[in-house]
Amino acid sequence: MSSRFVGAVVAGLALAVAPFVSTAAAVQGGATPASTAPPSAASLQAVIAAAARSAAADPSFAAKTPDAKLEAVQASVAAALAASGASPEVIAAALIQAVASNVISAGVALKVAAAVAPGMAATVANAPAVVAQLKATGQTATVTSSTAGGSVSVLVSLSGTPGGGGDGAAPPAAYDPCAGVTADYCGT
Repeated sequence: MSSRFVGAVVAGLALAVAPFVSTAAAVQGGATPASTAPPSAASLQAVIAAAARSAAADPSFAAKTPDAKLEAVQASVAAALAASGASPEVIAAALIQAVASNVISAGVALKVAAAVAPGMAATVANAPAVVAQLKATGQTATVTSSTAGGSVSVLVSLSGTPGGGGDGAAPPAAYDPCAGVTADYCGT
């Protein structure tokens, strides 16, 4: 009778310990469920590209003004990044990486940063890839932020090179969200 009792105790312990052993093995092996891994700048590249393509899927996208294109792409990318649950720092890094990879334009990245990660908008604006793309396309951006009641408000002003020669008094051209970008949604 004691051998059956010992056998039952061993079997009970084996059932109780099995879940802990498999969890410990998974942790030692580095396995973590994909759903709990926080998003990274690299993993957000697909999110950004898909959101930009989604905005451009609108049949009227090609006929929109540069400002309307910028607004459509910015809204789609901002919504996708906000839904990702990524931290502002990761969002800023992802936006900078997307500009460097010509996935989105610098202006789109600045507008998205202002909407989704306002505390990081200046970081995005000062990133070498963003500054270089703006300069290469003859465009400028001004980022102004203010803090009121603990929240950050960011104003981004984008403009292109002045139109048509003369005395240089011509107003700046509208910002073109596709300038310098080779992404699918820009038609190139």
